[in-house]
Amino acid sequence: MSRFLLLLSQVILILSTRVSSEKKEPTCQNMDAYNVCYYKGVLVEVTQRRFENRLYISDLDLLAIREDAFKNVTATHLYLNQNNRISVLKRGSFRGLPKLERLHLDDNVVSLSEHLFAELGHLQSLSMVFNRINSIPRDSFAGLSSLMWLYLGHNDIPAIEAESFSNLNPGLLYLWLNNNKIARVTPGSFAGLTELNRLHLDYNQLESLPNAAFRGLNKLEDLYLNNNQITSVPEALLRDLVGLKRLYLQQNEISTLEPGAFQGLSQLERLRLDGNKLSRIAADTFTGLVKLEDLNLSDNNIHAIDNGAFADVVELRNLYFNGNNVTEIDKKISGLPSEVTVVLAL
Repeated sequence: MSRFLLLLSQVILILSTRVSSEKKEPTCQNMDAYNVCYYKGVLVEVTQRRFENRLYISDLDLLAIREDAFKNVTATHLYLNQNNRISVLKRGSFRGLPKLERLHLDDNVVSLSEHLFAELGHLQSLSMVFNRINSIPRDSFAGLSSLMWLYLGHNDIPAIEAESFSNLNPGLLYLWLNNNKIARVTPGSFAGLTELNRLHLDYNQLESLPNAAFRGLNKLEDLYLNNNQITSVPEALLRDLVGLKRLYLQQNEISTLEPGAFQGLSQLERLRLDGNKLSRIAADTFTGLVKLEDLNLSDNNIHAIDNGAFADVVELRNLYFNGNNVTEIDKKISGLPSEVTVVLAL
């Protein structure tokens, strides 16, 4: 009897060992041209079976990517943005992706850290929308020497610090920081981004901006500051934006435009100031806007327009003035071009 029990216990031990070892094996599945292996929410290995430049790793409920998980994968596009919850990443997590150009990490829980993407020297576009990011540590984007598009919208970033974009590729063209909680921009924060073409700071919590906020951005063409709580536009705030073509300041709390606020914007073509709290258009408000074509001043509290207020906007074609306390604008007295279309009511 004891011999039988001993034999039975040995059989049970062998079976349990086998089951235990089987449980430790990762689950692998083919995703188009790739074999993707994961274990308990961790991506452990990705190998390539045939050429395909797009790699979609979705619906795996991933929590982490192990270092060296990618085995010389030649994909140029990597999508990790559908039904994952990735929060654990290290610099080595992206090793083995020598040709990667686009990385989509939207809808995860990734926190930024120093040199996180330093393995991705060919990356051109990085999207981290909806990740609950609440800070941008120094050198978070260091090593991204080819990056041109950076999407950081819909996060919880409270401020842009002096080192937020340290060692980021100076050739970056487009930067999205919209729909965050940004209430402060440190002077010179963007100074290293000398090629920047478009900057989104809309839908944040800005009440004011320092005069050197946009220092170095002399190639910027589009600036989105709409849907904040900005109360005034100081005379020196925009002086560095000599190449700016479109400025969006609608839906703020602006009651004051300092004389010469737009003085240096000789290339500006469109200006939106609708949905603010302006009450008067002074004679020197739009000085320097010699190429302005579209001006939106609708939905303010404007009840007074100084003589010659629009004398500088010689190229103006459309003026939107509905939603104010003005029923008529004399073009000659106000300085408006005769061919301009004025919208006073909708």
